[in-house]
Amino acid sequence: MTQKNILTSSGGQQILNESKVDSTLSIAIYSVKDFLSWWYIRMSLWHLRMLGRLSTFVDDNMSISLLLKNFFTPWHRDYSFIGFTFGILIKIVYLPVALITYILVCIFYSFLFLIWLLLPPASIFFILRSILTL
Repeated sequence: MTQKNILTSSGGQQILNESKVDSTLSIAIYSVKDFLSWWYIRMSLWHLRMLGRLSTFVDDNMSISLLLKNFFTPWHRDYSFIGFTFGILIKIVYLPVALITYILVCIFYSFLFLIWLLLPPASIFFILRSILTL
């Protein structure tokens, strides 16, 4: 059994079927849907993964989780009273600075992500506002 493609002629030329050609309106609607799907779904997931990577990067570089896990270990494994005291004092001073930096970096990236989400509606709003005020 041979299968015949109705959109090609016997010479192999492609025949356009006028009823199958998409209208300009359907192409525009598809483009808007595709853009919104990309902007709000795919890129939102990308930004959330990037926030996770950024928090891991900051945590690794500032050793926050490692210092919290080894909070009561002495400084440079010196098991004398001074080693314990110095180690805990250094960690008490360093950890709040590191935690504040970590929180500020995460808040800043979350703020950028929120701006990312608001850009399309804000652009449409400002375009319409400038057109309507003419």
